[in-house]
Amino acid sequence: MEIYLYIVVAVIILGMIMPQQGPWKKYYIIIMSVSHAFVCGFRYMYLTGDLRNYAADYYEIVNNGWFSEEVLQEGRNTGFFMLMKLFSGWTNGDFQIFLIFLAIVTEVMVAIIIYKYSPIPWCSYLVWNCLGFYVFGFSSIKQALAMAVLIWAFYYIIEEKPAKFTILTLIAGFIHMTALAFLPAYWLAKLRITFRTVLGYIAAGALMYAFRYQIVNFISTFYYEDETFTLQESGLGGRFYMIIAILACGLILKGFQEKNFTKLINLLVVAAIFQILSGFDNIFTRLTDYYLQFSILFIPMLFSNYSCNTKIDRKESGPPLPFDDESLKVMLAVVVVVLIWFYYSYNIGVEISNAVDD
Repeated sequence: MEIYLYIVVAVIILGMIMPQQGPWKKYYIIIMSVSHAFVCGFRYMYLTGDLRNYAADYYEIVNNGWFSEEVLQEGRNTGFFMLMKLFSGWTNGDFQIFLIFLAIVTEVMVAIIIYKYSPIPWCSYLVWNCLGFYVFGFSSIKQALAMAVLIWAFYYIIEEKPAKFTILTLIAGFIHMTALAFLPAYWLAKLRITFRTVLGYIAAGALMYAFRYQIVNFISTFYYEDETFTLQESGLGGRFYMIIAILACGLILKGFQEKNFTKLINLLVVAAIFQILSGFDNIFTRLTDYYLQFSILFIPMLFSNYSCNTKIDRKESGPPLPFDDESLKVMLAVVVVVLIWFYYSYNIGVEISNAVDD
């Protein structure tokens, strides 16, 4: 497990000594994307039970027709299995090459979005690691690919191109059907944060909580038809409160004047609402992750002041408690410690109960 900590050390140390602003920051991002893709792509092919199942499908799918049940999957996740069949034929069943391809695609998407929109690239990579998005892709390769496509779709949220956003989100849904939960993101991100908007989000969260049994049953029959889910945790869960805490920091440190930041606020609010379903099974946190992964931009933005390229709406309210650069640096240092603690406590340091996943 030490390799994950080595990566975090590299993220921080290289971030301290390499440029993080201007055109030179691309060299840091290139090093990070290559190192992350290398470790993820060349990992042991059967690292977890999920990966072993994917590998078995990969070896067998070359013998199935393009329109066979094994490829079409009743219309669910068809794109992923078509991609597996394509690569299985090209690579003569070499599963490692397929994993390398997925790692490259994911890390390229992350690198591009960090390069274009993150004010502190090393902080973005720290969040990418410590909130579990990086290690998530080591096992859940199907959703990891769908999430990478949605990172690309996010670019068109910022650039306000709804047609391209919709096409990419549908492609992500073709890979993993649950990614269709991201379809409203373009229009939700455009919402101004007003009293009415806040009331709407509170009402949506209350309805999600009140009808969570019915919603989970619907999702189960629609997607996880062979599984039955019962409520494991009656509360909202620590991850829900973590998202709320991140949002609260955003309101205190930034306000609503930065247009891109406001779009991210809306996405993280939706992540919190979906997290309400996590009490049934961590499968439902996957809906959250489609939105929460953009915390790789949200959290770094907390600790940076306006630049000449920042899109500002002066009619909106600014931060109620503006801090100077030195204060922001101190708070960022505290957040680094918290992120590393979270990474070890809830990701790489967790005891594995299922031997095949160890």
